[in-house]
Amino acid sequence: MLLKKIFTAILLMAFSFSAFSHGDKKEEQSPLMVNTDTEVGKVVAQFHAALQNSDVETIKTILAEDVLIFEGSGAERSLEEYASHHMKSDMKFLASIDSKLIERNIMINGDIAISSSRSKLTGSFKGKELNKVSIETLVLKKVRSAWKVIRVHWS
Repeated sequence: MLLKKIFTAILLMAFSFSAFSHGDKKEEQSPLMVNTDTEVGKVVAQFHAALQNSDVETIKTILAEDVLIFEGSGAERSLEEYASHHMKSDMKFLASIDSKLIERNIMINGDIAISSSRSKLTGSFKGKELNKVSIETLVLKKVRSAWKVIRVHWS
């Protein structure tokens, strides 16, 4: 039932982007950086900083216990599973390469938000040169006045 509500909210947000993207104030923002200065935008930035700085405690406060993470062809279905499997390798990877944010678009509708980002990744990792664009989608939900990441998709 919760998944159906989240899916419905995502669809509504996607089809009504122009109605919800502005809020009450008109801000000067790059068309590639939308709503990054919001509370949600700050949580997304904290999540990325925590991954790059191997800050496990901050990551555990941002990710929901039942977070669903899709990366490549795999899935991790909880914070506990992610912490015991790929979190450390993701941290090592991000600490060893350069990541430059190209664009981030955040849509907020009530207690649900979606962050869509593209980043340029360069450098080398485990002896392999890297030069690619990474795509990320985060779905956040406001839980007891705090924004939590409930879905992650990296490709």
